Amino acid sequence: METPLLTHTTPLIDLSGVEAGRRPELWAATARSCFPGLSVNDMPSEAPVGEIRSIGMGGGALWSILSAPIAVSYAPAGGAEDPRASISLLMQLEGSMLVAQARRTCELGSGDMCLLDERFPFHLQGREQSHIVFLRMPRRAVLGRHPWLEHHTAGAIAGEDAGAALLRDTLVRTLETVGDLRETQRSAVLSAMIQLLGAASTAPAAPAPDAGWRVRAALAYIEMHLADGELTPEEVARDQGVSRRRLDQILREALGLSVAGRIWERRLQQAAADLVDPGRASLAVSQIGFSVGFEDAAHFSRAFKKRFGRTPSEWRSLGASRMN
Repeated sequence: METPLLTHTTPLIDLSGVEAGRRPELWAATARSCFPGLSVNDMPSEAPVGEIRSIGMGGGALWSILSAPIAVSYAPAGGAEDPRASISLLMQLEGSMLVAQARRTCELGSGDMCLLDERFPFHLQGREQSHIVFLRMPRRAVLGRHPWLEHHTAGAIAGEDAGAALLRDTLVRTLETVGDLRETQRSAVLSAMIQLLGAASTAPAAPAPDAGWRVRAALAYIEMHLADGELTPEEVARDQGVSRRRLDQILREALGLSVAGRIWERRLQQAAADLVDPGRASLAVSQIGFSVGFEDAAHFSRAFKKRFGRTPSEWRSLGASRMN
């Protein structure tokens, strides 16, 4: 695989010009300043390579790290409730790495990907010279769109899957072209990448094995048509080839919600995530509501306040204050 670097950016650190004996200390200090809560261990005293580059992507950032074999441990510096926490899509370009988080582990080789959640500790062990890239995405935005991903970190994203290949190719293409994109375009790419995570991952199976595939299909259909204000439970049931009553029964057994309840819950969850997404800060509150399927601003405001105890505007203001 080719190894595109963010060559248009100034490296935050480049060990090639640093005296050998000072390299591990300087690398560890730079890593901590870039990622509070990170600690670096077992770096060779005469590490032959070491470079970190980054560029902003709306409410996230794209990173490229070239490193000697090292062990990295992370503990949330802001605690598990830090509203600024990110979820990162990590891809191994060269070398190999062992990834561990929440009792899950995977080993990444060239071209492999996985997700990491900054709200929880994780560990990385590079076994050889390694080049990784990763896209840091606002955690709220990711889980607002794909709630099940919270329990799917540190798991290799299947490389042979067509959706995973599309996600990987898009990330590589982004690395190659991001320097030519305007800030607004980079923000749009970040939103698109968050959407694409759904193509490379699958919602968890429902408890009932005989109905699990219907639950997954219904949830996928709702996600795909969330912005359609005319989406109805009957339409979801028709797509499954069953009656609404039967699909209501299946979803209640699996999720505790009817089809209509799931539609409204996801619309409100997504609106809550989008309202505090820096990449959507330029959108009016009413536009956020329209984008998740509400056709009336007043109805959106009432439903949102009933669900979250605050109006959409109050929620956005509170989120902004937490981010500062």
